[in-house]
Amino acid sequence: MQDTIKKQIVSIWEKYISDNKMVQDTKGNVLDNIDEKRLEAIYTLKIIIDDFVIGKIDIAEFKTNIDSFNKKNNLWGFTSIKGQMFFNLLLKTSETEVQQNNLAKLLRDCVIEPKDLSDALNKIDAMDKYTSNIFSQAPDKRKAPNPASVCYFLSYFWQIQNYQKWPIMYSSIIVSFTDIGLWTEQPSQKDAYQTFYHLNEEIKNILSIHTGRAINNWEAEHSFWNFRTVTAYPKQHSKSKDEKLADIEGGQTISVLKKASFNIFDFIPPITAKLIDLGSETESSSSGKGRRFEKAVCELFKQLGFYVQELGQGTGREPDLIAINKEGNVAFVIDAKAYANGYMLSASDERAIREYISHHCPKLKKEGINKIGFLIISNSFKPGFDSFINEITWKTDIKRFSLLSSEALLHLLAYKIKDQLPISEIIDAIISLGNNISAQDIIQKFDDV
Repeated sequence: MQDTIKKQIVSIWEKYISDNKMVQDTKGNVLDNIDEKRLEAIYTLKIIIDDFVIGKIDIAEFKTNIDSFNKKNNLWGFTSIKGQMFFNLLLKTSETEVQQNNLAKLLRDCVIEPKDLSDALNKIDAMDKYTSNIFSQAPDKRKAPNPASVCYFLSYFWQIQNYQKWPIMYSSIIVSFTDIGLWTEQPSQKDAYQTFYHLNEEIKNILSIHTGRAINNWEAEHSFWNFRTVTAYPKQHSKSKDEKLADIEGGQTISVLKKASFNIFDFIPPITAKLIDLGSETESSSSGKGRRFEKAVCELFKQLGFYVQELGQGTGREPDLIAINKEGNVAFVIDAKAYANGYMLSASDERAIREYISHHCPKLKKEGINKIGFLIISNSFKPGFDSFINEITWKTDIKRFSLLSSEALLHLLAYKIKDQLPISEIIDAIISLGNNISAQDIIQKFDDV
């Protein structure tokens, strides 16, 4: 390992220490005393695993018990894509009794702690081949278990049984390894875990020498997990390795999931998949392309689970749509802007937005909807919105005013469909991610651990 990378590893550790060993989950929530809580949780999880391995419970009950426990004690991120959703899809794609029996036998062999690394790699290879066969033949990949989940899924169960021995291969840690030049794509799942395992051992050794004491798997994991989750997406120019090292040494960590861990267009219905193209059209008339863009935005919000009132062109001076969730007493007044070179707020637009708010907020309040936001959807935005946004949220009934990029909206829909997110989580994302929501913000909030 190069000396520059070793220095970055030490810097990441020191940042973790300077943050008082703060650990956050994938949604930015602080996890207090995570190691003590994990030790308590392991006692119950071991019983569930042992009951399955010895045949005391069947595979369906095993899945349900693991799901129920982790929903209440989400200390390893198992409730996300590569954990419980992968497990659900494994079972759903085993439709016959014979298939379920074969899957149960495979799982019993694979989830039990390996004898050594060679045994671990054989287990990963067996599960990889099983899921790859299902995935390759599936007409709809959304409904098939993804082989890319195998390493995380199995290493989770191994760590429960021996947390000192087995590190969990989190996607976020691989992203961090990639950021510091420590990771390259591997040809197979077993190659990936073998490389990860050895890198993790080397990192623990580097940190043990640095601190003068033995560093365990959880400490190494937390420092790199923290390195990813506490940061914001860097919107400046692409930085060199030297610049990245300087950032880390100066306390500005740069790790983040910059791309979704899956192809979002595998999940987005065709009717809305061309949203970005519609927003960047230059050959059509401005009113024609604007209307098509509005229609696509309307459809997207319907697919997100909102009741949509379509307004827009042909209805007078109106916003393009209002997206309503009556159960949550929430509504968003929405303007869709199809600007190929970035939308810039004009004085006439400011007047129109004030009119929309003064006209529709009282109506919505009469309907019992008290939480009202304003969204502008466009492919991109030019600077100059902040003072206007501050004025609107200070002086009107609008609680949240956000600029939401087309790409961010598509990512939001993809995560909603793939992970079956409730509309409450969609609303929480919109209101919690600030004034200017990018695709990277959505990825950072919803992507895998």
